[in-house]
Amino acid sequence: MSTEKMQEDINWIKQMAEEGRDAPLSGSSIGVWWAILTSLMMLLHWATLSGYMPFAIQYIGLGWLSYAVLGFIGTIVLGKKIQRKGGARSINDRVLSATWAMFGAGISTFSIGVVIAVFVTEIPYWLFNVIMPVSFIGYGIANGITAVLSKNKISTLSAIASFVLALIMMTMLNNVNLYLIAAIGVLVVILPPSLLSEKTRK
Repeated sequence: MSTEKMQEDINWIKQMAEEGRDAPLSGSSIGVWWAILTSLMMLLHWATLSGYMPFAIQYIGLGWLSYAVLGFIGTIVLGKKIQRKGGARSINDRVLSATWAMFGAGISTFSIGVVIAVFVTEIPYWLFNVIMPVSFIGYGIANGITAVLSKNKISTLSAIASFVLALIMMTMLNNVNLYLIAAIGVLVVILPPSLLSEKTRK
């Protein structure tokens, strides 16, 4: 291979890397889906704890199970839609996809562990509330990585807000309003960067 040909290939690779680095992120619709679904589920949990719903809190587990199933189905549908549009190919998209996937796996593992701890070892039910601040710590990490890759201030502010909300929630572990704060917080830390990314793509 000639030196000229090698230089052309190097330039092409460099151009592709720069385009991928600067390309808008494609998973924003999935972020919006999970933000709205999660906020509604947390609002339902709060309303049940507060006595505004006609069923006992013992049945809320069915709600969370339905939430997980709906979230998974929605992710698959939206993911296929993104692929059809030619999205999720840049290095940034792949890194963020892995980041949010690992966040989901991590918080799912923690939640399952809490269920086992409560029902097998008879640890107090308030341990379920710890899932909220832990989730927001995860949001902060994921938003922080998004901020680095997308280079926008909205994701940076969302990451900071996630960590601040996690600290606040740690002081509310015995307060039913924890879930109301979480319902609002999810919209605050997930929707803005997701909607900004979606707008950029258009």
